[in-house]
Amino acid sequence: MLKRVVFGFVIAIFFSGIGLPREAPQAPAVAPENLTLAECLARALKSNLDLTIEAFNPAIADASLQESRERYLPQFSIQSYYRDLMTPSTWGVEGPIYQTKYDYVYFNVRQSIPLGTTLDLNVSTTRTDTTRALTIINPSYSSQISFTLIQPLLRNFGAKVNRYQTIKAERRWDISLSSLKTALIGTIFNVEQAYWYLYSSRENLRVQELSLAQSREAFKKIQEAVRIGSKSSIDLLKAETEVANYEAGVLSARASLEKQENALKALLNMPVGPAAAEAVALGSIIPVDKPAVEKRSVTFEEALRTALAERPELAQYESQAASAALDVGYYKNQLLPQLDLQFSYWKPGQSGVKYLYENDNYLTGNIIGKITGSRADSFKDIFRKSYENMTFFLTMTVPLANVLSRASLSQAKLAEEQARYRLEKQRKSIEVEVLEAVKDLETSARQIESSARYRELMEKQVEAETERYELGLASSEWLFSYQRQLAQAKVSEIRAVIDFKIALAKLDKAMGTTLKSKGLKFRDYEF
Repeated sequence: MLKRVVFGFVIAIFFSGIGLPREAPQAPAVAPENLTLAECLARALKSNLDLTIEAFNPAIADASLQESRERYLPQFSIQSYYRDLMTPSTWGVEGPIYQTKYDYVYFNVRQSIPLGTTLDLNVSTTRTDTTRALTIINPSYSSQISFTLIQPLLRNFGAKVNRYQTIKAERRWDISLSSLKTALIGTIFNVEQAYWYLYSSRENLRVQELSLAQSREAFKKIQEAVRIGSKSSIDLLKAETEVANYEAGVLSARASLEKQENALKALLNMPVGPAAAEAVALGSIIPVDKPAVEKRSVTFEEALRTALAERPELAQYESQAASAALDVGYYKNQLLPQLDLQFSYWKPGQSGVKYLYENDNYLTGNIIGKITGSRADSFKDIFRKSYENMTFFLTMTVPLANVLSRASLSQAKLAEEQARYRLEKQRKSIEVEVLEAVKDLETSARQIESSARYRELMEKQVEAETERYELGLASSEWLFSYQRQLAQAKVSEIRAVIDFKIALAKLDKAMGTTLKSKGLKFRDYEF
């Protein structure tokens, strides 16, 4: 029997370690990180993902602008080919078949000018060697230099029309730069707001923890008073209820603190969560800066003038309106007939091995001599101006689509009108935003004074009520009520100062002066 008991005990110990979850090792404690507001802003400008993504747009727009400008760079082309042809003869004196070899080289330079002009310079040279009978020059060298000018006179005439794509690309670059500045101002404001909210949450937690400690101390005193019979159990129950209330307040304050901390970390592109903290050895963020109250007086008229000059959204909508007006001008031009002037001037040159026939009659087939020339001689023939040629063309084309359909122009006009209304709406929106920012700043400044005064009065009220309670002239319920109001007054005073700091940041944001007021730069961009 004893053996069975011992055996069962051993088996139980063995299986007790199987299949049971083991306690995970505790993560090492992580030291909190003290950060100033300036350090947080610097981190955001460097690491914020929204800004990183937005910064690609000006670079993309700049590449598109450079591509549109490359249209006016000279274009070079070289063509060369060699052909060896065997051709059946249709002329009896040539024999049944003859062979011809061609060696051809062509060089072209084309330059486009913003007026719509196209200039072409062509140089070509050909060597022809053939077995064809009765050929006077063989091998022969034919060279030519030509110049061609094509100038539109109606449609596609003028710098504005021909620089249409370049100007559109410039507008897109302006828009992308304004959009980046808008994102910068918004991100900086969000970081500053999150920083002060985090400071407020920490102060709120400190007040709640202090109130909890005071309520626990009061509970111990009442507990002792109940023991000696000077207080009733009702007083003890009320004190215990008050402790539970402050414990709930501390838990709520800690949850709010964690939420605000995660919001700031997300803006700074810092890891969040326990696993992330272990990975980077980073714990809580402690705001170092204190929310000092700085007096700042600005009128609505001054703020609005600044906003209309500095707000990037306004510049963005102005660029969009200018781009829409450019579309109207372009599509108006496209409705004109196509009237092109073409001028060509060319000089050919000829050289080679020239055979001399008896009595200058090549039909006799009697060769009495030859004059030898080269490819270079054909170019000398050009510069001697042996042959000069020129042509003028005036071509007019009237597509029916231009006459009957004006859909593109109609769309452009509607888009231009829409862009003007969007610009006007943005101005109105900025006006309202500036007005609200100025009013918020004035209101928050007054709230600082009133909240400080209220907190001072509540401190005196609690002090007086405590004396009355200790003398037995007031109930614990009244005392606890005043203590709760004092704790709330302290929190309200902190929030009033934070609201003032955020109102200042909001005013800078509304005026578009956030970067200037804080002396911030983003990479190499100039705003």
